[in-house]
This record gives sequence, structure tokens and C-alpha cells, in this order.
Amino acid sequence: MTDEQIEQLIWGEIKKRDITFHDMIGLVNENIDPDPQDKTMPSNKRARINRFSGSFGSERMQELLCVGKYCPYSYLPPLKVSFQDLFRFWWNRCVEQDLVIEEILDDIFSYFTELMRPAEKEEKEMDRTLDFTQVQVSFFSRDLDQAA
Repeated sequence: MTDEQIEQLIWGEIKKRDITFHDMIGLVNENIDPDPQDKTMPSNKRARINRFSGSFGSERMQELLCVGKYCPYSYLPPLKVSFQDLFRFWWNRCVEQDLVIEEILDDIFSYFTELMRPAEKEEKEMDRTLDFTQVQVSFFSRDLDQAA
């Protein structure tokens, strides 16, 4: 899909489900006033439950783009758009590319810097291990002699 097709698909789903800006930012199960500018009716008469069942932005986008009925318990439901197309759309339309590239390059630099760091020399410590086969414990043998 092209970026334009993805955008049309998302707008189509938003219009089909009659989603408003307040649905996008409102809480789940919150009463939404679809037209707060309308003063002809009291807001409690216009109010309705939020159209989304997902809590966060990513869940709400999954809900918009999932194939079939959305299940909030499904970790990653199949979407109408491939991951590659979504990533390209995000890259082309949603991010400040210079800032993202800078972050990515910083992460790559940190990764290789850490790999190139010389190994730290271990400080010599006193050997604290005991070999009990070499230790003679006299009170055991004395106790055994008295028991016999």
C-alpha cells in the first residue's frame, strides 16, 4: 500500500465508526460529548460512551486497523496494513527524521563503543576456597576414639 492509501484507509475507518477527536484522547468507558460546541441540547443528552475499547494510542490504532472484530486480549491482531507499509508511513509522515536518525546513530555508536572497551583487569584476591580433604580435624578423631 502507498502512504496515501494507508491514510485513506485510516480516515475511512474513523469516518465509518464516527470517531471524534474526543474519542481519540478520551478515556475508555468515559462519556464523550461528540459536539461540545452545540448549545441547543444539554451535554448529558448528547453524551455517549467512547468508541474505543483500547486504552492507549497503539491499542486504538490496532482497533481501527485490525482485520475483523477487535479483541483486546489478542496481543498483535492481524492488521489490514503490513508492518513494512506501516513503518514506511510512520517514517515518511509521523516523525522528524533527523532526530530519529541522530538517536539511532547514537545508539549504534554506544553499542560499538561498548564492544571496543578494553576488558577490565581483575584485582587479585586472596584464595578463600577450602579443600576439606586436606584439613585435619583432631576433635573428630578424639570423639571417635572415646566412642569406641
